[in-house]
Amino acid sequence: MAAQMTEDQTLLKDAAERYLRDSYDFNERRERIAAGHYSDPTQWQAFADMGWLALPIDEDLGGLGLGAREMAILAELCGQFLVTEPLIEAMAVSHAILGNSAQKESLLVQVAEGTLIPVAAIDEAGEAARLSPTTQLTEDSGQWRLTGSKQWISAGASATHLAVLANSATGLAWVLVSVDAEGVSREIYPTHDGRGGASFKFDVTLDNAQIIATGEIAQDALTAYRELAMVLSSAETLGATQAALDTTVDYTKQRIQFGQPLASFQALQHRMSNMLIQTELTRSLVYAACDAADDGHADRGRFARAAKVKAATVGRKVSQEAIQLHGGIATTDEYIVGHFFKRITALESWVCSKGEALKEFMALPAAQH
Repeated sequence: MAAQMTEDQTLLKDAAERYLRDSYDFNERRERIAAGHYSDPTQWQAFADMGWLALPIDEDLGGLGLGAREMAILAELCGQFLVTEPLIEAMAVSHAILGNSAQKESLLVQVAEGTLIPVAAIDEAGEAARLSPTTQLTEDSGQWRLTGSKQWISAGASATHLAVLANSATGLAWVLVSVDAEGVSREIYPTHDGRGGASFKFDVTLDNAQIIATGEIAQDALTAYRELAMVLSSAETLGATQAALDTTVDYTKQRIQFGQPLASFQALQHRMSNMLIQTELTRSLVYAACDAADDGHADRGRFARAAKVKAATVGRKVSQEAIQLHGGIATTDEYIVGHFFKRITALESWVCSKGEALKEFMALPAAQH
């Protein structure tokens, strides 16, 4: 796929990979997470300085105006280097949700500068609540009030603001709430992928500026957010999958058994070849989904869901194979391979689970050409 990148995309990938390789140390990451620090403010400011946070923001709003392909390049590197900062969450919210707000100019400037870290809050108890929330937005004499709760928010510990999906008198609504606002309570907990999850309860008064979208606009924003999240989670899964495979190949070249490297055994070569083939097939589908999104293709929703299912399936298989080929060392916290498996597993259910994506894919009609 590298041959199909534009010059600008190649420069973005090379610069981002160089930065993360030099500045995102795995052992420092482990120590930070163990201390309960799930996001490094210095790293986040560096992301802002390099323009990553401005990448999905329209040029007329001060951003770079780039698309799903560029966001996926960064997402893939997040998987490769196990980035815990909520980059894919913020990019998806900025592009699909905040961009629909009447206050988008002031909000997106803050996102690009790194001072506003937005994470979407859609999960509640019960699978159906993702699309039909019980959290309520009500209005009385011009006064807005948000009541309810949201659970299992990936990277919720790192957010400064939540884009909350609620139900209102005019249908769905998105509202922007500071995590420190009066009437908001947050419970932070460690997650097995090191991101720091959170659950929230709301009984908070809002002003008009915090109402991002309602009715049909809110519904369209939800659809756009879910499909972009499917594509970006698939890209990050791809990055972690490739890294797990690369680490395994290197290990089998160095590990000596019966007087020769493990990589010399034909049975193991076949297994790693199959891992490579499936990873490359996933790469093709993920970037086809990116291109469909950027081109406004009528089948972009089907591509996004197909990529989600493929990446989740292959990611789990390859990372499990990687653990088996490493043996016991792969199950230790000090070794990186098990961490790839944990992140891939978490991404499998983020925003839209593999099972949901498969059901929705089968229900969507193919575009007529």
